[in-house]
Amino acid sequence: MLSPGHARAAVPPRPPGPKPVPPHAAGPLKLFAPESWGYRLSVPGDWIVTTPEPYTVVFSGPEGTDAYFAPVAVQNREAPVAGDPERSAVEVLAAHRDTLRNRYDSVRVIRETLFRVPPGAADGGRGDLPPGRQLVVEWASRDGLMRQWAVARPRPKATVVHLWTYTAEHSLFDLYLPVARTILDSWTLQGT
Repeated sequence: MLSPGHARAAVPPRPPGPKPVPPHAAGPLKLFAPESWGYRLSVPGDWIVTTPEPYTVVFSGPEGTDAYFAPVAVQNREAPVAGDPERSAVEVLAAHRDTLRNRYDSVRVIRETLFRVPPGAADGGRGDLPPGRQLVVEWASRDGLMRQWAVARPRPKATVVHLWTYTAEHSLFDLYLPVARTILDSWTLQGT
């Protein structure tokens, strides 16, 4: 597996240029559901899907668009605390945050909270799923101010925590947040 932080760097930074254009209305979605990965989710039909490492996937808009520079990634991480999915989510997210802090000098945690699947989402209302953790961070890089929303979702029985991230430079983050939210809300755990 990639070390934390690497999946989010799967696309180069957006080159300087004109102000970003808002994404078009959502078109058809395509399903991403590898049989042994333990989840499925939907992404915009024209988005690029790459798997840079086993059990790591990066989704980004088409090359040549601003959406290319606003990727969503999911990594399957080994649960660090066997038999305690909630504690495992806390530790996976803490390790992710620490990796970002080791990689970038200026990481600032904007918010860190409990994560529960919202009502209306694919897994909303499932009482068998333990809560996870989420955080929003930002940091200055040579390419500008970056922001990331990360969600650690533990599995109730398997020894895996799924780490979902949405990363974009500050000027694109809010613009593509609805697309990232659609992907997150479509995410459902399988074979829990």
